[in-house]
Amino acid sequence: MIHEYRKKHRINYTESDQNVNLGVEGAITLVQNMMTQYFKGFNNDNILLKDKYKAIWVVTKTKIHFNKFPKWNELVEAECFTTKVKPIRVEQETVLRNKKEEFLFVAKQEICVIDLETRKIKKINTVAYPENMEIRENVLKKPYLRLKDEFYEEDYSYKQKVRFSDIDFSRHTNNVMYVKYVLNTLPVKFFDENKVTDFEIHYISESKEGQQLKIYKKEEDKVIKFLIKEGEREVVRACLKYNPLCAIE
Repeated sequence: MIHEYRKKHRINYTESDQNVNLGVEGAITLVQNMMTQYFKGFNNDNILLKDKYKAIWVVTKTKIHFNKFPKWNELVEAECFTTKVKPIRVEQETVLRNKKEEFLFVAKQEICVIDLETRKIKKINTVAYPENMEIRENVLKKPYLRLKDEFYEEDYSYKQKVRFSDIDFSRHTNNVMYVKYVLNTLPVKFFDENKVTDFEIHYISESKEGQQLKIYKKEEDKVIKFLIKEGEREVVRACLKYNPLCAIE
């Protein structure tokens, strides 16, 4: 089955950051929307899965490499396709290019099916995922990171309560909200003075409305790592890599 999803998109003002660039959060939102429409194209979206199979797709990992951030009102084209199919997971990539077909960013995601009653992973052939899906070569060759760092109380940044507007269709915290939570540990000045080159996030467990999350941050050489916990339970780990703008210029 040859299948991909392409879309031309003009960067909206509400997707832009303080410098009217797309930004990390906006990029992750775009990738999530592309994935949703991609699955809808072959009748495997979450609305159908919930109604027919009592299951949903969940993203377990997202890795994104930035070459350039598009600006507000810039016309871009996004493309989403499958790069790997395994019994319990699918891997996909979303590539964004400008009108000159120059590469802006590429994101890869690992996705699994979760049973809504047991909250356990299901095999993808239980939800009628196409057996003959076309597999394309990875654009983003780098493997996912092993995010295993220890975090301590001195790495604690702030506490975040999950509220109504943070919740998505699956009735747990939307993936993009976790990106917002970790980026909120950094000041505006950081994004004025640095260019983000890579961002990776691993979704370990769910959180729900009303729960209190603790966000941790630790920085090394041009690398910032994050941990989100609910009590003693790990919810998310993430990593951001950057270069100072003065060094790039």
